[in-house]
Amino acid sequence: MTSPVRALIFDLDGTLVDTLDGIANAINCALMRHGLAPLTISEVADRVGEGGTALVEYALKKTGHEGHSERVAQLQESYFQAYLSAPIHGTRIFPDVIPMLERAQARNLDLAICTNKAGVLAEAVLEGLGLTRYFRFLVYGDSLPYRKPHPGPIKWIVGQMGVPLEACVMVGDTENDVLAARNSGVRSVFVSFGYSKLESLRSQPDWVVHHFDQLDPILRNFDRQRHT
Repeated sequence: MTSPVRALIFDLDGTLVDTLDGIANAINCALMRHGLAPLTISEVADRVGEGGTALVEYALKKTGHEGHSERVAQLQESYFQAYLSAPIHGTRIFPDVIPMLERAQARNLDLAICTNKAGVLAEAVLEGLGLTRYFRFLVYGDSLPYRKPHPGPIKWIVGQMGVPLEACVMVGDTENDVLAARNSGVRSVFVSFGYSKLESLRSQPDWVVHHFDQLDPILRNFDRQRHT
């Protein structure tokens, strides 16, 4: 029998917070500092869930500098510096996030963050927006030897929580989130307002929500129904 939901694990960028403008500003500041062409918002959005290294590597590939590890390291350092100088520039918490988190806490649900974003950047965003206090566990792209869609980060979180995998739900906006949930044995909620489109996913989530008010009925009827 399926256990009632006891824990929620959230992606960060595109799920709880809209960081797209801030990420684009930081990477383009870094690119221009190195004399390289900026990326479009669409190009940045397509790679947000993969982490900063993937974004930097894409930018270098676009300008014909792929494969140069020293250049990757230099550009990534510039990106980090630009991001940390204004970590919540153009960044906002998505609607209904705070009430949703407070309702989850009132139900004594265990809450965690699982993001591919580098820890120093994720922490700056979470602290800057006052979100850190809601989460007992925070796993970043550089916290463990593996990242989403590998099952390792979610399994580590669930192990620390001490709850069954089937009692957990992963909430995210990308293919990596859905795959990480499936690979680790937890169910998934896809948020349609993030940076990926549902029709672009190769793996289908258990549920889809268009705003966070729709998460409550899923949690109440966790054992009985699936929404797609």
